[in-house]
Amino acid sequence: MDIPANKKRTPVLSFPIPSTFDAVYRKDSPAYPVGPHSHNGVELYFTLSDLPDVLLNDTVSRVPAGTLLIIPPFCVHQLYHEAGTIYERYILSINTSWLDGVFCENKDAFSYLKRSTTLLLTPDAAGTEALLHHLQLLQSFPDSSSPKALAHLFSFLDVLNETVNRLAPESNRTFPVSSTQKQINDMIAYIQEHINEPLTVADLAGHFYLHPGYLSRLFKKHTHISVGRYITLQKITTAQSLLRDGLTVAEVQEALGYSGYAYFFKTFQKNTGISPSRYRAQYYKQEP
Repeated sequence: MDIPANKKRTPVLSFPIPSTFDAVYRKDSPAYPVGPHSHNGVELYFTLSDLPDVLLNDTVSRVPAGTLLIIPPFCVHQLYHEAGTIYERYILSINTSWLDGVFCENKDAFSYLKRSTTLLLTPDAAGTEALLHHLQLLQSFPDSSSPKALAHLFSFLDVLNETVNRLAPESNRTFPVSSTQKQINDMIAYIQEHINEPLTVADLAGHFYLHPGYLSRLFKKHTHISVGRYITLQKITTAQSLLRDGLTVAEVQEALGYSGYAYFFKTFQKNTGISPSRYRAQYYKQEP
């Protein structure tokens, strides 16, 4: 999603997935790349360009061209960011709630699309050709809910299943990180461990024995977001997951260390475009 530089951007951190799926192909240079964000569905991102500084939830690393990333719901990520650099990629977003509805009698179907960690796969030439062929077909349909589009989606999922099963030993692979990326990953891990506390830059700097200004510059260089903004993003993403699990708004507010209901309410709505109470009513599905 590219936004013209002359447009003011609403600071939404979580983007909804369409009712079924959305497939796009892009080969361009972002005028205004989307910052770190998450989705309420799964995103399959096939990069045909090298990505030197990728943020995937709790890790910053490089990802080479020819990699298929399967990014689960509520995973904070940012994949490209350099203005003036051409990025080529196919992106397929799938509504996992819709997928569960289709396979209601087999909740384990395509479970790897909903697991908590990102899969990074590097298919061989034949596998790449098969996946790209289906992705090209899917992005050509103007109506993703048409019978023909859905038939091609399930054909793609068959190919994807074969690819995942064939590359299962490497499905949890990671790519090398630099020494500074390792520092950032340690900071992110600390934030995750203390997400229920009112964390500040000073807290983080004190723990890692770094000057707050230096820490802030280093963090933003590799994640392309400020420390405070990233903490907010992780808290809101966690809040979405907890609300979907059935916790009340008050319980989530307390669990994430927000001092007051009003502040949590305002922060959640600002960053998701919907109030936490409406979000819970929309996404929490009680067992019959």
